[in-house]
Amino acid sequence: MRKSHRKLVAVLLILLLAGFVKSPWERAMTRRFMADQLLMKPLDIEVREKIGQTGAAVVLGGLRPVVATFLNLRAYGSFEDRAWVRLEDQFQTLVALQPQTTYYWDVGAWHLSYNAAVDFRESETLPAPRREAMYREYVLKGRAFLERGIRNNPDDWTLLSSLGRFYGNPDKFPDYAKSADAYQKAWLSGKARRYEARAWLYSLARVTGRENDALLLARKLFETEQNRVATLLCLLFALESAQVDAKPTLDLVHGIFPSEKDALLMLRTYRDNNAEQLPLTGVDYAITFLASRQKPSDH
Repeated sequence: MRKSHRKLVAVLLILLLAGFVKSPWERAMTRRFMADQLLMKPLDIEVREKIGQTGAAVVLGGLRPVVATFLNLRAYGSFEDRAWVRLEDQFQTLVALQPQTTYYWDVGAWHLSYNAAVDFRESETLPAPRREAMYREYVLKGRAFLERGIRNNPDDWTLLSSLGRFYGNPDKFPDYAKSADAYQKAWLSGKARRYEARAWLYSLARVTGRENDALLLARKLFETEQNRVATLLCLLFALESAQVDAKPTLDLVHGIFPSEKDALLMLRTYRDNNAEQLPLTGVDYAITFLASRQKPSDH
């Protein structure tokens, strides 16, 4: 073997060995960058086929948000056409392209659980049992889609809040314990609005056996003036009234509401517009009692 050939073989062996040594390090760094969201996961074959050759080329050029934007516009067209199967497929592709864009998870879940589900329920072309079956199917599809979004974005409080709203909706096969848990996680993130803390309370108060936990939370939230909205005040009154050693009605009213007149107005509204099915213990009695104490000019 010529000397030059031996040198070439030696160089090739060195390069092969370097590649062998470097490959595990590169794979580890790639996984780390993906975990830190510095690199996006490569698209699988199915997604590349859905967005077409041009879209795939753009994505490979680092312009996933551009492709996602155009696909989102197409999805809006599917919404207008009530093409729900196509819309679901488009949002599955959207979140594959941009899994950290929480907007796509939130809106996709809303389209499925609200728009598509209601459209099927109100369809005049389907028999009643089929309408209800499709309604349920799409409510659960939207919820599952949102839960997958949370697994991809576990630190995002907005998705947790949306999940709390889904599970807390009496018309969406509610699970108030899961609703309370989602709102609690959103609030404890330290980034949510005060609304999430109150929504946590409202869901917790509807969980059978958790009334005492709800009362403790209501008392804690009541300490902050910004939380003293009408619903929280009325709920606190109902929870306090349900206690075995509850204070007299008038004492509770004076300790919770700004005035008897305000209490009467708030409690009436709370009772008459109780779509969330919150506790009502003592509310009817308090309304009758307070109404009897009002001066004629106050009515």
